[in-house]
Amino acid sequence: MTVHPDLETHYQFPDLIRFHLEHNPSKALYAYPSHSTLKGPDTTLEKPLPESYDEISYLEFCRAVHRAADLVRPSPSSDGRDREVVALLAHSDTLVYDTAIIGLMTANLTPLLISPRNSPAAILNLLQKTGCHRILVTKGTMKELLASVDEFVSSEAPDFSLVIDEIPSLKALYPHLAKETEEHPFKLYPELPKPSFEDTALYIHSSGSTGFPKPIPITHRGIWGYANLPPGRELLAHTRPARLGGLAIPAFHALAFILQLIYPLFCGFTSTLFTPTVWDPENDMPIMPTPENTLDAMERTGTTATMIFPTFLQIWSKEAESVKRLSRYDYVVLTGGPLDKESGDMLIANSVRLRTIYGGTEFGQINHLRPRPGDEDDWMWMEFNTSRVGVRWSGAGQGRGEIVLLHSETHIPAVSNLPDDLSMKFEASDVEDEDVKGWDAGNVIVRRERTSGALKGYSTSDVWERHPTKPHLYRLVGRVDDVLIHSSGEKTVPGPLEKIILGSPYVKGVVIFGHGRAQPGVLVEPFEHDRALGEFRNLIWQTVDAANAIAPAFSRIYKEMIITTSPDRPLPRTPKDTLIRKQALKVYEQDIDELYETIESNANGPSGATIEPPSSWSISALAEWIITQAQDITSKSEPGLTSETDLFDRGFDSLSATILRLRLVSALRGASGGEKAIAKINQNTIYTYRTVSALAEFIIGSLHGGDEGDSEEKTVQEHVKRIEDMVAKYSVKPRSSPSKSTKRSDSGKHAVLITGTTGSLGSQLLSDLLNDSRVAAVYALNRKSPGDIIARQKARFEDKGLDSNVIEEALAPNKSVVNGNKHLRLEERPRLVFLQGTSPDDVDEDTKSILRSEITIVIHNAWKLDFNLPLEGFDTSIAEVGKLVSFVQSTGAKMLFTSSISTAHRWVKEGGIGAFPEECQEDARYAVGGGYGEAKYVCERILKNAGIDATSFRIGQITGSAKSPAWSLTDWLPIIIKSGVEMRMMPEAAGVVSWISGSVVSKTILDVGFGDTSAFAVNVVHPRPTKWSTVMKQIVESLVEQGRVKPGQVEIVPWNEWMRELEKIAGKAGDVKAFENIPAIKLISFYRGMVDADIAHRQENGYGGEAVDLTPLSIDNAKKLSKSFDKAAALKKNDIDAWVKWWISAGM
Repeated sequence: MTVHPDLETHYQFPDLIRFHLEHNPSKALYAYPSHSTLKGPDTTLEKPLPESYDEISYLEFCRAVHRAADLVRPSPSSDGRDREVVALLAHSDTLVYDTAIIGLMTANLTPLLISPRNSPAAILNLLQKTGCHRILVTKGTMKELLASVDEFVSSEAPDFSLVIDEIPSLKALYPHLAKETEEHPFKLYPELPKPSFEDTALYIHSSGSTGFPKPIPITHRGIWGYANLPPGRELLAHTRPARLGGLAIPAFHALAFILQLIYPLFCGFTSTLFTPTVWDPENDMPIMPTPENTLDAMERTGTTATMIFPTFLQIWSKEAESVKRLSRYDYVVLTGGPLDKESGDMLIANSVRLRTIYGGTEFGQINHLRPRPGDEDDWMWMEFNTSRVGVRWSGAGQGRGEIVLLHSETHIPAVSNLPDDLSMKFEASDVEDEDVKGWDAGNVIVRRERTSGALKGYSTSDVWERHPTKPHLYRLVGRVDDVLIHSSGEKTVPGPLEKIILGSPYVKGVVIFGHGRAQPGVLVEPFEHDRALGEFRNLIWQTVDAANAIAPAFSRIYKEMIITTSPDRPLPRTPKDTLIRKQALKVYEQDIDELYETIESNANGPSGATIEPPSSWSISALAEWIITQAQDITSKSEPGLTSETDLFDRGFDSLSATILRLRLVSALRGASGGEKAIAKINQNTIYTYRTVSALAEFIIGSLHGGDEGDSEEKTVQEHVKRIEDMVAKYSVKPRSSPSKSTKRSDSGKHAVLITGTTGSLGSQLLSDLLNDSRVAAVYALNRKSPGDIIARQKARFEDKGLDSNVIEEALAPNKSVVNGNKHLRLEERPRLVFLQGTSPDDVDEDTKSILRSEITIVIHNAWKLDFNLPLEGFDTSIAEVGKLVSFVQSTGAKMLFTSSISTAHRWVKEGGIGAFPEECQEDARYAVGGGYGEAKYVCERILKNAGIDATSFRIGQITGSAKSPAWSLTDWLPIIIKSGVEMRMMPEAAGVVSWISGSVVSKTILDVGFGDTSAFAVNVVHPRPTKWSTVMKQIVESLVEQGRVKPGQVEIVPWNEWMRELEKIAGKAGDVKAFENIPAIKLISFYRGMVDADIAHRQENGYGGEAVDLTPLSIDNAKKLSKSFDKAAALKKNDIDAWVKWWISAGM
């Protein structure tokens, strides 16, 4: 019976050698297939495979270790070499390698394990970093590498002394291989002074993914801590004695060190190995692992559990016989890399007990091996050992967190790199990132710096997500430095997507890219470079599409965004075969830039793509072709897609539209008249002609000489029809006996339901409502989204410079976030309640009933902000207005709607006299223009038709203010300023601007809403306009004062001159960075309209109207109904300075 060492005792390896020699001499430490089972030079085992193995007992191993110690340091008492570093760089049998490691430690030397895959430069760097001047090698099998190392050392470090010795041979260490007994002669190595528990026991190097491999010093305490982590302890408690198979893992790897030395010596397990075969070091080679001989050897040796890299497991998962053999193991443990979900799920379905272990050279294996009941199928998810490991979490965005491991009394990572900011965060018990709030943390006694008392720890840079229904489980999703932040601010985590794509049998390597770009792409290294790009894209598309299935919309990879490596430029890898992401992106930087250039410029078809044109250039054939392309782009093939389908109702977004536009351009290049048609396909074409039939008709009309199909009048008439159809579709009939407005609660105060509080104006409205004594309760209705709504709302307040404390105060005594499954508390109800949804229909009946009885005012502010969409693109938003109108009809509440001055887009063109009046306009012609303004107009008509007490606020350009300066960099004016800084010029315009701050807009809305007198329409533009020239001059001066530009560096020029320069920059082929640095290029059509208006205004002497053709609006109602509006101060220098300061801080 095995006598196990006490795991709480601070053993070192030499202690354990003596322990087992005394207590377990006949117990098997290693097992390997008997030599009689080997056949031929390839060492593949005969089948069938009954167990047939030889064993190395603890006695034989311990004696071999003492022989190794004597061979590497024969005179330990007089040579003065205690703790000298000795490297192992050898192609030897694993048995010999492991014996040499412990032999070096027994001789009080410090092993440095080096991968033979390292370059001479990397090897020298490791030697220099560790002060190592001696290497044990296999000279006969490593002649070329050793010669290269010698040459490199001689040339690069001629003064560096280096001794190269042969590693002890199998014959010398095991003279009676697998047969040694106590009767055989043997001499113990002398017992040397014991090192400190904090001394370095050995070095194992990192993978070198960020440069040269780094030597990682692992102390004796660290080894003891690794032995006490979950896998060892849980296997020790298993009913069947464990025989661990890590045969395919290189002996220099940290995982091999754990499986083949730590677990056997600390826990008493048997480790299974390949048969030792190197009897003649000059000519023999050790067995090289293959998927077949590894599985055979494990079966021969009676292996009960194996830890394996994903490469072999991937292959085994495709073979029915291999899967059947794996199902006999207690555990098949995936480690060292990802396995695609399909293969893992298939193994689970075939009774393979698949688990995943998270580990690293720096910290060991820290998650549980044994699953909780009910977790057996969750093979990708892990539970951490928080009773021994100092687990902490740092938010990484999108509900994900980076795992950080603090030093504790029971676990000490080999590397300490804890940044000061994380140390301070973990010291503060009340500080917890929203992304990781409530995540499991280590319940351990932490160790601190002896002198400073500071926390110590290891920041892993590994990013995790928490299981949605099992909060004790976590899944690795990527690296902190791998997260791609797109130009939109959205984040893509490449890891999970790359894992899936790597599951393709045609794919050798994958790197997803797109940091700072609008969308991601993928660089793929094929196993075989024998296909054209288009053919290869089609070949792997099913796998890429499977990755897209788990990706958010902004992370989807389009077929056009796949590029492949060249045979002469393989993806760079470390000696451990780890792909080096940063180097790979550097090698293919130009290829990636060219790809984005194509997508950004829309000047050509996608690089390398073969776009087959329609069967004929007829409307029907083109419509069929468009349907095929749309299904391919969105990865949707349901039969419901027809010629009348709205593409944007089927998953199209701005990127989808760009891709379809590229494909149309590419297909048209070979058509007669194609170049003329291409010239008419601009960025908004897909948005304007959003049904398949409309798009096909437009393209064919352009191809055959049409002038975009219609006169301006016909276009206006078509828009009017679509507007009227939408009004009819969503109008709600007035009630015959409308509910009487409650107006006020018993306390005389209002209860307000407001939608869209996390945007800029919405945040200001919420802040003003919570600070208004006339308000008893606020119900904030926002769309469901990931993360905590309260945290999101507070962050928005802080971004705008609003006091977020009012949120906490209003939430007391309960933090209320109500969804469809929770009921409002009637007693002690907080002043602020968050609801999730788009209308009261989305909450449960009890909540809806309370809202009907209490709400006196509904403020509808939520809206899709996309100026590219046509009217139909706002169908959902308009439908939501209809639902709110029905709710208001049932309550008698007043409804306040945030509309837009763009509802008056054609007022002047249609012959409107004077300023646009504050009343409902029944003639839809005045609203014809972009879909945004048309949709707002439709909603105004719906409100008017419903017979409710409603006010529509037609709001002009909202600015920041001195107190709340936030003004989004994606708005049209900040885009001009950002671009103007790069262009060294700003545009001048004739006329004035009536821009108004969000705080004044908010107070105007509340003044009207709470007032006893109302009006249907209130135009909200500044009552005291400011000259464009004054504003622009102050912006430039402020940029200088705040150090963003130098004096005289930016000049103010006429609009048309500024526009010429913008068009010149936009026309530069290949200048991809221009789109990032000069975003005005993307709105070039929008600005052209402003230029035309400015030229016309300059022909009028003393023009004093709105600059850049903004419609003049009457503001009589606004002045009469709102004191805040009437008293609004004109723009001042401090307001403009505040905008500029905020823009600079936001990255301008």
